[in-house]
Amino acid sequence: MKHHTSTAFWAGSLVAFAFALLICVPAQAADTMKIGFFAPLTGPFAGLGIDAKKGADLAVSEINGAGGINGKKVELVSYDDRGNRAEAVTVVRKLIEQDRVIAIVNGSLSLTSIAAAPVVNAAKTPMVVAYSNAVGVVKGHEWVFRWASVADVQGWVMGHEAVKAGKKTFALFMQDEEYGRGIINGAEKALEKLGGKVLYKKAVAPSEREFRAFLTEVKNLNVDAVFASGFGPVLTAIGRQGWELGVFPKAQLYLGCDMNEIDWYTGIGQFGDGTIGTLEFLVPTDHPFTKAFHKRWQDTYKTPIVTHEAGLTYDAARLTFDAIKRGGETREGVRKALAATKSFMNVSGINVSYTELREPMLPIALGRWDSKVKDIRLVRVVDDPQLIDPRPWYRYYK
Repeated sequence: MKHHTSTAFWAGSLVAFAFALLICVPAQAADTMKIGFFAPLTGPFAGLGIDAKKGADLAVSEINGAGGINGKKVELVSYDDRGNRAEAVTVVRKLIEQDRVIAIVNGSLSLTSIAAAPVVNAAKTPMVVAYSNAVGVVKGHEWVFRWASVADVQGWVMGHEAVKAGKKTFALFMQDEEYGRGIINGAEKALEKLGGKVLYKKAVAPSEREFRAFLTEVKNLNVDAVFASGFGPVLTAIGRQGWELGVFPKAQLYLGCDMNEIDWYTGIGQFGDGTIGTLEFLVPTDHPFTKAFHKRWQDTYKTPIVTHEAGLTYDAARLTFDAIKRGGETREGVRKALAATKSFMNVSGINVSYTELREPMLPIALGRWDSKVKDIRLVRVVDDPQLIDPRPWYRYYK
């Protein structure tokens, strides 16, 4: 009797142990592998998330069309976080614990990514953040990698470009959340270093759309340039209203990467002519890789517009697939392969490497809006390590 009890005990223990292994190790069908994705697909930020998903979907379609990874097709498991911090935590837990994905491609905002990062890190699941720029998304989370610039780098480049162009007095509009604050922090540090004078600074909510009173104050100061950080609708409203009031083009308008967002393309028209953006990629380049990608994009989505969110998420997904090829189909293998990335070509045809902080040394594409072609023309690519290095900005964030 004791023998039977002992046998039953050990048999039960083995079953429990096997079940525990199933929970800890990503379970995949023999011919597929699951990659997670989350983004705001509904709600006020849905435009960003939908474009991000288009980028991820195209990357999945292409890798599967080429035979998959090691003969396995990629299955993209997608959830809507609605641009909500709590919802982002919920869907990330579902991807890790229920769907048991190998890795996650993050197509969401800085505010939701900051909420999700500790969960991903605790679960030791690699996540590539496509377009979230706030330092706090990556800092302190060894399983989180970014494929965009640090927001502060954009502002740093912006400040240097403006002073180099002879601008001396400035007004600043700062979208008051992690991403917007980072851009303006970088810009202010550049102006402090280079002798630029800030005559006006205004913090605005992401939901703000009425800027005429503020812009009238700026007009009376007769500044040389205006820096603005924010999502596409904020930047478009500032651009249009400032033009109507005569602030622009007399003052040069400089914007962050969300100038390359669908609201700008569809809403600014001639009111944005001459506006300069500090962007992470631009499709109008002569590189063969970029041209081929752009044709596939137009064939698939029937539009020439590749937004900030779409292009960066396309790249983030491609990078994740490449890491699986190099590192194997385990979470740890993918993490190690991502960290070892020394040269990966982005949609602008530029080879990019990771720093030890899991931040890319990503060149900034300076672009100028031209309503005649309804697109952003490339001015030049800034690749000076002194300007694009993300590492110095970590000291400003806990």
